[in-house]
Amino acid sequence: MRFGWFVMGTESGTYQDILEQVQLAEELGFEGVWLGERHFEHSELLYSSPFHAAAAMAAKTHRIRIGTAGRILALDHPIHIAEDAATLDLLSGGRLDLGVTRAGLDERFHQIFERPVEDTRRGQFEEALEIIVKAWTCDRFAYEGEYYQIPEVSVLPKPVQKPRPPIYLVAVSRHTMAFAAQKGYPVFIGALQTPRELRESLAFYWQAFRESGHDGVAMDLPVNRFLYVGESNAKAQQEMAEPFWSFIQHKAPDLKVALQGKYGEKGFKLERFLEDFCIFGAPGLVIERIKELQALGVTYLLCTLNFITMEHKLCLKSMERFSQEVMPHFKEAPQAELLIGPTR
Repeated sequence: MRFGWFVMGTESGTYQDILEQVQLAEELGFEGVWLGERHFEHSELLYSSPFHAAAAMAAKTHRIRIGTAGRILALDHPIHIAEDAATLDLLSGGRLDLGVTRAGLDERFHQIFERPVEDTRRGQFEEALEIIVKAWTCDRFAYEGEYYQIPEVSVLPKPVQKPRPPIYLVAVSRHTMAFAAQKGYPVFIGALQTPRELRESLAFYWQAFRESGHDGVAMDLPVNRFLYVGESNAKAQQEMAEPFWSFIQHKAPDLKVALQGKYGEKGFKLERFLEDFCIFGAPGLVIERIKELQALGVTYLLCTLNFITMEHKLCLKSMERFSQEVMPHFKEAPQAELLIGPTR
Protein backbone atom coordinates (compact mmCIF):
# COMPACT_ATOMS: atom_id res chain seq x y z
CA MET A 1 0.00 0.00 0.00
CA ARG A 2 1.27 3.44 -0.98
CA PHE A 3 0.12 6.61 0.78
CA GLY A 4 -0.40 10.04 -0.70
CA TRP A 5 -1.67 13.16 1.02
CA PHE A 6 -4.42 15.42 -0.34
CA VAL A 7 -3.50 18.82 1.05
CA MET A 8 -6.04 21.43 2.12
CA GLY A 9 -5.70 24.28 4.56
CA THR A 10 -6.51 24.22 8.28
CA GLU A 11 -8.64 26.55 10.38
CA SER A 12 -5.72 28.43 11.93
CA GLY A 13 -3.18 27.74 9.18
CA THR A 14 -1.58 29.93 6.52
CA TYR A 15 0.14 29.22 3.20
CA GLN A 16 3.40 29.07 5.13
CA ASP A 17 1.85 26.48 7.45
CA ILE A 18 0.82 24.45 4.41
CA LEU A 19 4.40 24.48 3.11
CA GLU A 20 5.59 23.28 6.52
CA GLN A 21 2.94 20.54 6.43
CA VAL A 22 4.27 19.38 3.06
CA GLN A 23 7.80 19.22 4.47
CA LEU A 24 6.43 17.22 7.40
CA ALA A 25 4.58 14.88 5.02
CA GLU A 26 7.86 14.14 3.26
CA GLU A 27 9.60 13.47 6.59
CA LEU A 28 6.73 11.21 7.69
CA GLY A 29 7.04 9.01 4.61
CA PHE A 30 4.13 10.03 2.40
CA GLU A 31 4.95 9.32 -1.25
CA GLY A 32 2.97 12.14 -2.81
CA VAL A 33 1.18 15.39 -2.09
CA TRP A 34 -1.85 16.30 -4.21
CA LEU A 35 -3.47 19.72 -4.77
CA GLY A 36 -7.01 20.41 -5.90
CA GLU A 37 -8.13 23.42 -7.94
CA ARG A 38 -10.84 25.81 -6.71
CA HIS A 39 -11.60 29.45 -7.39
CA PHE A 40 -13.15 32.47 -5.72
CA GLU A 41 -14.59 31.97 -2.22
CA HIS A 42 -13.65 28.28 -2.25
CA SER A 43 -9.96 28.92 -2.97
CA GLU A 44 -9.24 29.08 0.77
CA LEU A 45 -10.04 25.38 0.81
CA LEU A 46 -7.82 24.38 -2.08
CA TYR A 47 -5.82 26.30 -4.69
CA SER A 48 -6.74 28.87 -7.33
CA SER A 49 -3.23 28.48 -8.81
CA PRO A 50 -2.14 24.90 -8.11
CA PHE A 51 1.00 24.97 -10.29
CA HIS A 52 2.36 27.99 -8.40
CA ALA A 53 1.63 26.40 -5.03
CA ALA A 54 3.18 23.14 -6.24
CA ALA A 55 6.36 24.97 -7.33
CA ALA A 56 6.71 26.41 -3.82
CA MET A 57 6.25 22.92 -2.39
CA ALA A 58 8.87 21.54 -4.75
CA ALA A 59 11.35 24.16 -3.53
CA LYS A 60 10.81 23.05 0.07
CA THR A 61 11.12 19.29 -0.52
CA HIS A 62 13.45 16.75 -2.12
CA ARG A 63 11.69 13.38 -2.51
CA ILE A 64 7.90 13.61 -2.29
CA ARG A 65 6.01 13.60 -5.60
CA ILE A 66 3.77 16.58 -6.30
CA GLY A 67 0.48 16.18 -8.13
CA THR A 68 -2.64 18.03 -9.17
CA ALA A 69 -6.04 16.47 -8.51
CA GLY A 70 -7.02 17.84 -10.78
CA ARG A 71 -6.19 20.73 -13.09
CA ILE A 72 -9.38 21.88 -14.85
CA LEU A 73 -8.54 21.61 -18.55
CA ALA A 74 -11.53 23.60 -19.78
CA LEU A 75 -10.33 26.79 -18.08
CA ASP A 76 -7.09 27.11 -20.06
CA HIS A 77 -5.47 26.26 -23.38
CA PRO A 78 -3.79 22.82 -23.37
CA ILE A 79 -0.45 24.22 -24.60
CA HIS A 80 -0.41 26.67 -21.70
CA ILE A 81 -1.07 23.78 -19.30
CA ALA A 82 1.65 21.68 -20.97
CA GLU A 83 4.16 24.53 -20.58
CA ASP A 84 3.30 25.14 -16.92
CA ALA A 85 3.36 21.45 -16.08
CA ALA A 86 6.70 20.86 -17.83
CA THR A 87 8.17 23.85 -15.97
CA LEU A 88 7.00 22.35 -12.69
CA ASP A 89 8.49 18.98 -13.62
CA LEU A 90 11.83 20.70 -14.27
CA LEU A 91 11.74 22.72 -11.04
CA SER A 92 10.84 19.63 -8.99
CA GLY A 93 13.51 17.43 -10.56
CA GLY A 94 10.98 15.15 -12.26
CA ARG A 95 8.44 14.77 -9.46
CA LEU A 96 5.25 15.92 -11.22
CA ASP A 97 2.08 13.82 -11.41
CA LEU A 98 -0.44 15.67 -13.59
CA GLY A 99 -4.01 14.98 -12.58
CA VAL A 100 -6.66 16.56 -14.81
CA THR A 101 -10.42 16.92 -14.94
CA ARG A 102 -12.81 17.94 -17.70
CA ALA A 103 -14.76 20.50 -15.67
CA GLY A 104 -14.91 22.09 -12.24
CA LEU A 105 -17.51 21.00 -9.72
CA ASP A 106 -18.77 24.58 -9.36
CA GLU A 107 -20.43 25.98 -12.49
CA ARG A 108 -19.50 29.53 -11.42
CA PHE A 109 -15.87 28.80 -12.36
CA HIS A 110 -16.98 28.26 -15.93
CA GLN A 111 -19.40 31.18 -16.02
CA ILE A 112 -16.89 33.73 -14.76
CA PHE A 113 -14.04 32.45 -16.94
CA GLU A 114 -16.48 32.37 -19.88
CA ARG A 115 -16.08 28.65 -20.39
CA PRO A 116 -19.68 27.40 -19.95
CA VAL A 117 -20.02 23.86 -18.62
CA GLU A 118 -22.22 22.92 -21.56
CA ASP A 119 -19.31 23.81 -23.86
CA THR A 120 -16.83 21.53 -22.05
CA ARG A 121 -17.54 18.59 -24.30
CA ARG A 122 -15.82 15.26 -23.79
CA GLY A 123 -14.29 15.47 -27.23
CA GLN A 124 -12.64 18.76 -26.34
CA PHE A 125 -11.23 17.25 -23.16
CA GLU A 126 -9.84 14.29 -25.07
CA GLU A 127 -8.26 16.56 -27.69
CA ALA A 128 -6.68 18.68 -24.95
CA LEU A 129 -5.06 15.59 -23.46
CA GLU A 130 -3.67 14.59 -26.86
CA ILE A 131 -2.18 18.05 -27.32
CA ILE A 132 -0.52 18.03 -23.87
CA VAL A 133 1.11 14.68 -24.60
CA LYS A 134 2.30 15.84 -28.04
CA ALA A 135 3.66 19.08 -26.58
CA TRP A 136 5.72 17.04 -24.10
CA THR A 137 6.92 14.26 -26.40
CA CYS A 138 7.27 15.76 -29.91
CA ASP A 139 10.04 18.11 -31.03
CA ARG A 140 7.51 19.77 -33.33
CA PHE A 141 3.88 19.00 -34.06
CA ALA A 142 0.73 20.36 -35.67
CA TYR A 143 -2.81 19.50 -34.63
CA GLU A 144 -6.06 19.58 -36.57
CA GLY A 145 -9.04 18.61 -34.45
CA GLU A 146 -12.67 19.53 -34.07
CA TYR A 147 -11.98 21.89 -31.16
CA TYR A 148 -8.32 22.83 -31.54
CA GLN A 149 -6.35 23.77 -34.64
CA ILE A 150 -2.66 24.33 -33.98
CA PRO A 151 -0.10 25.15 -36.69
CA GLU A 152 3.27 23.47 -36.54
CA VAL A 153 4.97 24.50 -33.32
CA SER A 154 7.69 23.44 -30.88
CA VAL A 155 6.56 23.66 -27.26
CA LEU A 156 9.20 24.29 -24.61
CA PRO A 157 10.31 23.41 -22.04
CA LYS A 158 10.18 19.63 -22.17
CA PRO A 159 9.61 17.73 -18.91
CA VAL A 160 12.37 15.82 -17.14
CA GLN A 161 10.42 12.56 -16.92
CA LYS A 162 10.57 10.39 -20.03
CA PRO A 163 8.63 9.70 -22.10
CA ARG A 164 6.39 12.06 -20.09
CA PRO A 165 5.10 12.70 -16.56
CA PRO A 166 2.26 10.42 -15.40
CA ILE A 167 -1.25 11.64 -16.21
CA TYR A 168 -4.23 10.84 -13.96
CA LEU A 169 -7.89 11.49 -14.76
CA VAL A 170 -10.60 12.52 -12.32
CA ALA A 171 -13.29 10.02 -13.34
CA VAL A 172 -16.72 10.81 -11.93
CA SER A 173 -18.62 9.00 -14.69
CA ARG A 174 -18.30 5.52 -16.14
CA HIS A 175 -17.74 7.12 -19.56
CA THR A 176 -14.62 8.93 -18.35
CA MET A 177 -13.42 5.83 -16.52
CA ALA A 178 -13.80 3.74 -19.67
CA PHE A 179 -11.95 6.35 -21.74
CA ALA A 180 -9.11 6.43 -19.19
CA ALA A 181 -8.85 2.64 -19.18
CA GLN A 182 -8.84 2.53 -22.98
CA LYS A 183 -5.97 5.03 -23.13
CA GLY A 184 -4.10 3.50 -20.21
CA TYR A 185 -4.49 6.49 -17.88
CA PRO A 186 -4.95 5.78 -14.16
CA VAL A 187 -7.96 7.42 -12.50
CA PHE A 188 -8.74 9.00 -9.14
CA ILE A 189 -11.58 7.28 -7.33
CA GLY A 190 -13.56 9.76 -5.26
CA ALA A 191 -13.79 9.87 -1.49
CA LEU A 192 -17.56 9.23 -1.33
CA GLN A 193 -17.59 5.73 -2.79
CA THR A 194 -18.72 3.03 -0.38
CA PRO A 195 -16.77 -0.26 -0.27
CA ARG A 196 -19.37 -1.89 -2.54
CA GLU A 197 -19.21 0.99 -5.04
CA LEU A 198 -15.43 0.96 -4.85
CA ARG A 199 -15.28 -2.75 -5.68
CA GLU A 200 -17.57 -2.18 -8.67
CA SER A 201 -15.51 0.78 -9.91
CA LEU A 202 -12.23 -1.12 -9.71
CA ALA A 203 -13.73 -4.14 -11.49
CA PHE A 204 -15.18 -1.90 -14.23
CA TYR A 205 -11.87 -0.10 -14.81
CA TRP A 206 -9.67 -3.19 -14.94
CA GLN A 207 -12.07 -5.01 -17.23
CA ALA A 208 -12.08 -2.05 -19.64
CA PHE A 209 -8.29 -1.80 -19.27
CA ARG A 210 -7.74 -5.45 -20.26
CA GLU A 211 -10.31 -5.33 -23.07
CA SER A 212 -8.33 -2.42 -24.54
CA GLY A 213 -5.26 -4.63 -24.82
CA HIS A 214 -3.30 -3.40 -21.81
CA ASP A 215 -1.72 -6.01 -19.56
CA GLY A 216 1.11 -6.45 -17.08
CA VAL A 217 1.49 -2.75 -16.24
CA ALA A 218 2.32 -1.68 -12.68
CA MET A 219 -0.16 1.09 -11.94
CA ASP A 220 -2.09 2.39 -8.95
CA LEU A 221 -5.55 3.98 -8.91
CA PRO A 222 -5.57 6.51 -6.05
CA VAL A 223 -8.59 6.14 -3.75
CA ASN A 224 -9.43 9.12 -1.53
CA ARG A 225 -10.59 8.82 2.08
CA PHE A 226 -11.25 11.38 4.82
CA LEU A 227 -9.01 10.37 7.76
CA TYR A 228 -8.40 11.39 11.33
CA VAL A 229 -6.27 9.42 13.81
CA GLY A 230 -6.95 10.13 17.48
CA GLU A 231 -6.06 8.68 20.85
CA SER A 232 -9.20 6.51 20.89
CA ASN A 233 -12.16 5.83 18.63
CA ALA A 234 -14.49 7.88 20.80
CA LYS A 235 -12.13 10.83 21.11
CA ALA A 236 -11.30 10.86 17.40
CA GLN A 237 -14.96 10.94 16.44
CA GLN A 238 -15.70 13.56 19.09
CA GLU A 239 -12.85 15.79 17.86
CA MET A 240 -13.90 15.42 14.21
CA ALA A 241 -17.69 15.63 14.54
CA GLU A 242 -18.09 19.41 14.54
CA PRO A 243 -15.18 20.26 12.18
CA PHE A 244 -16.23 17.69 9.57
CA TRP A 245 -19.88 18.71 9.72
CA SER A 246 -18.89 22.37 9.40
CA PHE A 247 -16.60 21.43 6.49
CA ILE A 248 -19.52 19.84 4.62
CA GLN A 249 -22.08 22.50 5.46
CA HIS A 250 -20.04 25.65 4.92
CA LYS A 251 -16.81 24.98 3.02
CA ALA A 252 -17.55 22.32 0.41
CA PRO A 253 -20.89 23.04 -1.30
CA ASP A 254 -20.24 20.58 -4.11
CA LEU A 255 -19.57 17.83 -1.56
CA LYS A 256 -22.74 18.76 0.33
CA VAL A 257 -24.87 18.53 -2.81
CA ALA A 258 -23.32 15.17 -3.72
CA LEU A 259 -23.97 13.77 -0.24
CA GLN A 260 -27.55 15.01 -0.16
CA GLY A 261 -28.18 13.39 -3.52
CA LYS A 262 -26.54 10.17 -2.38
CA TYR A 263 -28.15 9.79 1.05
CA GLY A 264 -31.19 12.04 1.13
CA GLU A 265 -32.26 13.87 4.27
CA LYS A 266 -32.63 10.75 6.46
CA GLY A 267 -29.20 9.34 5.67
CA PHE A 268 -27.38 12.69 5.76
CA LYS A 269 -25.57 12.13 9.06
CA LEU A 270 -22.05 11.51 10.30
CA GLU A 271 -22.80 7.99 11.54
CA ARG A 272 -23.58 6.89 7.99
CA PHE A 273 -20.49 8.61 6.62
CA LEU A 274 -18.35 6.74 9.15
CA GLU A 275 -19.74 3.47 7.85
CA ASP A 276 -19.15 4.29 4.21
CA PHE A 277 -16.15 6.54 3.59
CA CYS A 278 -14.85 8.41 6.66
CA ILE A 279 -12.14 6.78 8.79
CA PHE A 280 -12.01 8.54 12.16
CA GLY A 281 -10.59 6.53 15.03
CA ALA A 282 -7.67 5.16 16.98
CA PRO A 283 -4.75 3.66 15.03
CA GLY A 284 -6.15 0.14 15.38
CA LEU A 285 -9.46 1.02 13.76
CA VAL A 286 -7.72 2.97 10.97
CA ILE A 287 -5.46 -0.01 10.25
CA GLU A 288 -8.47 -2.33 10.11
CA ARG A 289 -10.37 -0.10 7.71
CA ILE A 290 -7.36 0.33 5.41
CA LYS A 291 -6.86 -3.44 5.32
CA GLU A 292 -10.48 -3.73 4.17
CA LEU A 293 -9.68 -1.35 1.32
CA GLN A 294 -6.54 -3.33 0.54
CA ALA A 295 -8.63 -6.50 0.27
CA LEU A 296 -10.73 -4.77 -2.40
CA GLY A 297 -7.61 -4.18 -4.49
CA VAL A 298 -6.68 -0.65 -3.39
CA THR A 299 -2.92 -0.08 -3.65
CA TYR A 300 -2.72 3.73 -3.31
CA LEU A 301 -4.60 5.52 -0.54
CA LEU A 302 -5.00 9.26 -1.02
CA CYS A 303 -5.38 10.56 2.53
CA THR A 304 -7.27 13.74 3.36
CA LEU A 305 -5.86 14.47 6.82
CA ASN A 306 -6.17 18.23 7.18
CA PHE A 307 -9.38 20.26 7.16
CA ILE A 308 -10.05 23.98 6.76
CA THR A 309 -12.44 23.81 9.73
CA MET A 310 -10.04 22.08 12.13
CA GLU A 311 -7.34 23.42 14.43
CA HIS A 312 -3.93 23.27 12.81
CA LYS A 313 -2.17 21.42 15.65
CA LEU A 314 -4.80 18.66 15.68
CA CYS A 315 -4.28 18.03 11.97
CA LEU A 316 -0.51 17.80 12.50
CA LYS A 317 -0.96 15.36 15.38
CA SER A 318 -3.25 13.19 13.27
CA MET A 319 -0.65 13.14 10.46
CA GLU A 320 2.06 12.10 12.91
CA ARG A 321 -0.06 9.30 14.42
CA PHE A 322 -0.92 8.06 10.94
CA SER A 323 2.75 7.93 9.97
CA GLN A 324 4.06 6.41 13.20
CA GLU A 325 1.26 4.00 14.12
CA VAL A 326 -0.60 3.16 10.89
CA MET A 327 1.77 3.31 7.89
CA PRO A 328 4.34 0.82 9.28
CA HIS A 329 1.69 -1.94 9.11
CA PHE A 330 1.59 -1.62 5.32
CA LYS A 331 5.26 -1.13 4.44
CA GLU A 332 6.17 -4.81 4.19
CA ALA A 333 3.59 -5.78 1.57
CA PRO A 334 5.12 -7.97 -1.18
CA GLN A 335 5.86 -6.24 -4.47
CA ALA A 336 3.18 -8.30 -6.21
CA GLU A 337 0.55 -6.38 -4.29
CA LEU A 338 1.58 -3.22 -6.17
CA LEU A 339 0.76 -4.67 -9.59
CA ILE A 340 -2.58 -4.28 -11.26
CA GLY A 341 -3.39 -7.99 -10.91
CA PRO A 342 -5.41 -8.73 -14.07
CA THR A 343 -7.27 -11.56 -12.29
CA ARG A 344 -8.86 -9.26 -9.68
